[in-house]
Amino acid sequence: MTKTILRLTLSGIFLTMMGILLLLANLLPDFFFAFYPDVSRWLVSVIAGVTSVVPFAIFEIAVAALILLFILTLIRAIFRRRMIRWLTGVLLSVSILAFAFVALWGLNYYAPDMTQRLDLQKREFTTLELRQACEYYRDMANENANRVERNDDGTMKAYDFDTLAEQAGDGFDALSKTYDCFDGSTVRVKSLISSPLMGKLGTTGIFVCLTGEACVSDTTYRAAVPFTMCHEIGHRMAFAREDEASFAGFLACCENERPEFVYSGYYMAFKYCYSALKKADPSAASEVWSGVSRELAADCNGAAEHYESVRSQTASEIADTVYSGYLNAFSVESGTQSYGEVTDLLILWYFKQ
Repeated sequence: MTKTILRLTLSGIFLTMMGILLLLANLLPDFFFAFYPDVSRWLVSVIAGVTSVVPFAIFEIAVAALILLFILTLIRAIFRRRMIRWLTGVLLSVSILAFAFVALWGLNYYAPDMTQRLDLQKREFTTLELRQACEYYRDMANENANRVERNDDGTMKAYDFDTLAEQAGDGFDALSKTYDCFDGSTVRVKSLISSPLMGKLGTTGIFVCLTGEACVSDTTYRAAVPFTMCHEIGHRMAFAREDEASFAGFLACCENERPEFVYSGYYMAFKYCYSALKKADPSAASEVWSGVSRELAADCNGAAEHYESVRSQTASEIADTVYSGYLNAFSVESGTQSYGEVTDLLILWYFKQ
């Protein structure tokens, strides 16, 4: 009984501390976020430096070990009739992990908009302005599409993952000379052992703050791989919200000297803007599409066919629902829709340039 009470007490302490941090982030944002993103980025960088010594994703091994431990301890608890002690042990473990996640990185969801850190003036946009930005990113994607190697069908060739993974952080190194918010860890991106599962779930990458690992699935369409790598590193730079991580990834791609990163950045920027324009004005979107080059069109169509072949409709819908719930829990009201909000940042950046 003593162990049970101790576990309950410790669980309460960790959950209370987590609650205090959440209150501070919401009630005193100007004070709290004057230092928290920098501290978070530094701590994650230290952890990433340690975990980068091995080429595989440590978090995947840890998750498998936790699942196995959960099953084994549950069986033992049933046989020994100690379910209450087991449940309090599970509660304590969850409380510790939840506190660590929130304290280390999770509070970045409540940070001020990225626009403040990049000195971008937020405003509303007309459909015409969206079209102008879409045409710009289309033209840049068209131009850079010829700088990467192509297959016979016009699609971009698959570049060596390890080579890309080593150089994905170069763009952030360049950005950090202008913006302090990009001075985090740029250690190599890792490939996921669970890539086949991620493909079925419709997940292209993941960032795990507790291990500092930015990971990308092997099932990600090849033209999007460089961008996705930078997107996950963007999370490691303390940009928790999906739209901001995507925009950070776009900026890093543009600053990278390798043409496959530059093309991937503009390719994805065009896709985001075109998708938004298609919803706002289908006729205008059709006119913009008429100016898409053969190579860019091949990648856009190739990506759709690729994801159709690897994704499970049911599994991806469940994953979207779960992830939307997770995002909503951290006040990202649009859930997975926040991926599309990167369009606003891309338009702002276009007009600033």
